[in-house]
Amino acid sequence: LECQISGHPQPTVTWYREDYKIESSMDFQITFKAGLARLVIREAFAEDSGRFTCTATNKAGSVSTSSKEDLVRPHFVERLRNVSVKEGSRLEMAVKATGNPNPDIVWLKNSDIIVLRMINEFGYCSLDYGVAYSRDSGVITCRATNKYGTDHTSATLIVKDEKSLVEESQLPEGKRGLQRIEELERMAHEGFFSIFFLFFSSC
Repeated sequence: LECQISGHPQPTVTWYREDYKIESSMDFQITFKAGLARLVIREAFAEDSGRFTCTATNKAGSVSTSSKEDLVRPHFVERLRNVSVKEGSRLEMAVKATGNPNPDIVWLKNSDIIVLRMINEFGYCSLDYGVAYSRDSGVITCRATNKYGTDHTSATLIVKDEKSLVEESQLPEGKRGLQRIEELERMAHEGFFSIFFLFFSSC
């Protein structure tokens, strides 16, 4: 919170939340330099909301200004989940964030900023990949920030190319599935020839 103050002699500045005087501490940083009075809340919580007043006083008198602040640090109410898709699939990742003021949203992959089409409306935040490619795989993070704090949510994105899908079929589970398919095909093939042989013999 900031106030521009002028006066001679230089006034002293006092901050209040409701009717309680705020003292400079680890939680609240108070400064007054070059006519700018500033109150920094290092980590804001909902209970810090209320009417804040800045009062400037010198020998000539006193003046105050107040503002009601709803201090809400960002929070994800809908978080990212791990995703596994085939290469070429349509892909969109979405979250829902709250905060006052509205938080700024940044998407990252393995700590690098992602530059893609993004939507941020009414707390709904989405990242539109269009078509997913194997190079998109990684740890995806969505970070929400406002002047009262930061929250983030992360998940693993795996985009499987054709080679990966073939390799998966060679795992024990995949092999058993292929063996079962081959067995059914063999049974169907043998059954067909048995029926054909009986029919031919009866003729």
